[in-house]
Amino acid sequence: MRATVDGSGIVAQSQSALAPFRLYRPESVAEVEAVLAADPEAVIGAGCSDLVARIREGCTPGALVSLRKVAGLKAITHHDGVLHLGPMVTHHEGATSATVAAAIPGLAAAWSRIATVRIRYTGTVGGNLMARRHRYEMPLLLGALDARLSISDDRTLAPGDLWTDDTTALLTGIEVSTADLVWFGYERSMRPTTTVALAIRRGAGATLSVHATAGSEYRRGISLRVDTEATSAAGIDAVPTAAALAAQLPDDIGDYTGSAEYRRHLVAVLTRRLLHEAAAATPQREDQPHV
Repeated sequence: MRATVDGSGIVAQSQSALAPFRLYRPESVAEVEAVLAADPEAVIGAGCSDLVARIREGCTPGALVSLRKVAGLKAITHHDGVLHLGPMVTHHEGATSATVAAAIPGLAAAWSRIATVRIRYTGTVGGNLMARRHRYEMPLLLGALDARLSISDDRTLAPGDLWTDDTTALLTGIEVSTADLVWFGYERSMRPTTTVALAIRRGAGATLSVHATAGSEYRRGISLRVDTEATSAAGIDAVPTAAALAAQLPDDIGDYTGSAEYRRHLVAVLTRRLLHEAAAATPQREDQPHV
């Protein structure tokens, strides 16, 4: 690993270029941890698409830790009923991965629709999560999938925990259980006002549970859950299930884009669409999970 000082700025050599900063290029997670412990001003850079946005908003990093050379952060694997995603996987790599498509086709499809082409080739799943911006969509997708986030300080977080946890530790891995996953889908036709990610899982008694995460560009995602008596996606009664999910939204969900009643209505409509999709995509009777 080497540290350098660069006064030319990240974006361009100009009168608005960044002031000099310390640049670290670690090659292992241990080296990243050592830098973060020794340099409190250090900012982590993955694909840097969000970092550039933060710089334009006024961020002036005293030190930057580039993750581009850190080994082991770009893997995508699926074994023993768990999909593993490295935090340095770009949106393009995740969306086009045969492993992701085979494990959770709905995630691959949703992943392919987020961001612009330029950002999909540079932005990473880890950066999208750790930026903690309401308008970013991976917290919604992975939240509905009950993903587990491994942090370098030996903690494991849920995506929803990121809104209340301001850790600067390194995200080292993302895990999604697929063993009991029946179906996953994402509705973003009403973005930016409302988006909904929805996963259907099979419980120990063979009945299905529905976990949705509803959010918007203006506020963080909210977790919604309903247990059903259905044993197949086609057997879920979409109307009351969607209504039960939407009713869980808090009264303060309203904002300048719409009242709480309007937001609940949108979530109910989008959730019904997803449940109908799930019913059409899965068999009438299911003995095994099918994603």
